[in-house]
Amino acid sequence: MKQAIAGLSLSSEYESTALVVWPSVSATSVGRLLGRLYEMKTGFFVFTLGNLLVLLSIPIAIPLYLWNVLPVVGTRYRITNRHINVERGVRADVERQIALDQFDRIEICERAGQAWFRSADLVFSLADQEVFRLAGVPYPKAFRAACQKAMVTYRGFQQIRERQDSAS
Repeated sequence: MKQAIAGLSLSSEYESTALVVWPSVSATSVGRLLGRLYEMKTGFFVFTLGNLLVLLSIPIAIPLYLWNVLPVVGTRYRITNRHINVERGVRADVERQIALDQFDRIEICERAGQAWFRSADLVFSLADQEVFRLAGVPYPKAFRAACQKAMVTYRGFQQIRERQDSAS
């Protein structure tokens, strides 16, 4: 093991993963449409139109879900000690990324159809300007908290490094 405490490493040594999340079906427009249909409450008890549509849409929903998680094409969101990455495929090729010091605020933007999937978009802003967006993040409050902790830790390490450089 290269670390004194498992999962904890100095950001100057190498990039290490803090959390990986696969986007929800609601990251796509078809998924959001399904979510809006599933939210229909017409009916009584568990016998609602939305629940009926869940059963009827299984042939559409399963391939949509598998497309998101298949190793060849699947997309995932990774928080590291330096970046937030959008990765694709088996080799986890970085499609887009943002450094942890390139944003100052993260907002949760729930679009129509995402509530049923318990997901939302995360919008990263710098000086009230959107700089990065993650679509269909499941349990967005927990993921936002993890991003904020990574950002605070990264900035703390930067300040320590600056003080050490100025002292020497």
